[in-house]
Amino acid sequence: MSLPHSRPQLSRDHSSRFKEHLSVYIPQPDVQAESSRFSPDSSLAGPSHTLSESWPNASTVRSLTPTHSVPVRECIRDSEAHSVPPSIAPSSRKSRIGKLLFDIRTLARDKEPEVVQESRLQPWPPLHIEKRGCCHDCPCHAVPKKKKRRRAILIAILILIILYLLGNVAVLNTRVFAPQSVVLVSNGTAASPELSAEAQQCLTQYTVNAPSNPAGYPCSTCLPTLQAVPTNFSDGNPQDSQQLLNAVQFCGLRAIFETSDNDGQTALKNGDWVQDVKFCSWNGVSCDNAGQVSSLSLTFPGVPASLPNELGALSGLQSLTVVGNSAIPAGTLPSNFTTWTSLNTLYLESTAITSVPDNIFSVAKTLSTLTLVKNSQMGNGLPSSITSSSLQNLIVNDQSLANPLSQLSSSSSLQTSLKLLDLSSTSISGVIPSSISSFSSLVELHLDSNSLTVPLPSSFPAPLQVLSLSNNTGLTGSVLGSFCSLSNLQTCNMQNTGLVAPSGCGICQFSSTSSSTSSPTATTAA
Repeated sequence: MSLPHSRPQLSRDHSSRFKEHLSVYIPQPDVQAESSRFSPDSSLAGPSHTLSESWPNASTVRSLTPTHSVPVRECIRDSEAHSVPPSIAPSSRKSRIGKLLFDIRTLARDKEPEVVQESRLQPWPPLHIEKRGCCHDCPCHAVPKKKKRRRAILIAILILIILYLLGNVAVLNTRVFAPQSVVLVSNGTAASPELSAEAQQCLTQYTVNAPSNPAGYPCSTCLPTLQAVPTNFSDGNPQDSQQLLNAVQFCGLRAIFETSDNDGQTALKNGDWVQDVKFCSWNGVSCDNAGQVSSLSLTFPGVPASLPNELGALSGLQSLTVVGNSAIPAGTLPSNFTTWTSLNTLYLESTAITSVPDNIFSVAKTLSTLTLVKNSQMGNGLPSSITSSSLQNLIVNDQSLANPLSQLSSSSSLQTSLKLLDLSSTSISGVIPSSISSFSSLVELHLDSNSLTVPLPSSFPAPLQVLSLSNNTGLTGSVLGSFCSLSNLQTCNMQNTGLVAPSGCGICQFSSTSSSTSSPTATTAA
């Protein structure tokens, strides 16, 4: 209902067992109530309610106790008229008891709420937090022993690697920037000289850079610099002296690669040349136990256009074999071959080399085997120093020589040292000198395919085991003894000559045919 005047309204927060709270405002007696909007004659169906007889002034009745004695419409009308209908009266003992219980319950719940004074809180004292150490024994922080040991090992290895790298850097810096100095002994002679700055730099570049870039090593400047290092440097620096020797030999061999044509370089690359600095493993290169190149074999197409002077850097060379294609290599032997003091075997075949130096036997005093085959540009003479040598094996085939037998037989040193003499296809003419019998150590003698004539010497060297005079059509007549009586003779070839042996000649083979055959291959005497 709407009220004409605003009235104070009490609001209380009463708890009830009902889900919805019912508030009813009871006006004062002096306040005129408005009439109901509903018709008094309207019939309302519904349950009737019984109102409690206790009506507290200016209070709110929160709930009604339902009864069936008074209709709802009458209750509403009576409330609006501010009067109690006469029909509302206690009807039974049960209703009275219920009303009593309701009043008791209502009075118990309608107490005024106690006003709670707001308490003033005192300011909190400063918060003191005790500092506690880390909990090292916490299981969550525990590290397994194996993991801890592995971590310690890795740290130790890392420290060692760092120290190693730092040490290498320090050593390299010391070698590169250290000034040259010479230690003098008491007698005033120099001992164990240190490398110059240039030599040290070349050595460092060879050690550090050349293994990864062998073609980029500056041999043109470093080779003469390193060759100028005194020989007594190795006395106090064995490790550096070995690296120095390797650098020098590397440059000597790389010069062969650089002076070869495209086909030659391709062939050499296929043999691992200049792919690294481990030259002892290159095809055709052999080294001794000291790391020196002891043997070098070059075969076409892997040959240079000419033998470079840098080959003189191979001071430990003992055997040199060069097989060309009759056009290359050309020129002469390197001018500084004088370093080949250990050379004992020189083999040149199908080259365009013009000559063998006359003093080769004076330099290479240990040269024991000289083989010259099909070197058409070499001329018709042997080195003049051959007569002073101790050569054991001399093989010259398919190139012209002028009267070599007289030159060789006049040497007293060759008479005792020469074991194999093969001068087949050298255009020799005339008779075999009788001094041939003076070669006291000669085991093999090959004079095939020449222009020899009779008479034959009355005797040949006693140790002779192989004798071949085939394809000498100028040899005619009967053999009356001579070589037929040699007790050590094992091979004797007189085919394609005019010689005959009516009474037999041991194992010697004779033939009356004039057709030419190729000369037998000579073998080196032991």
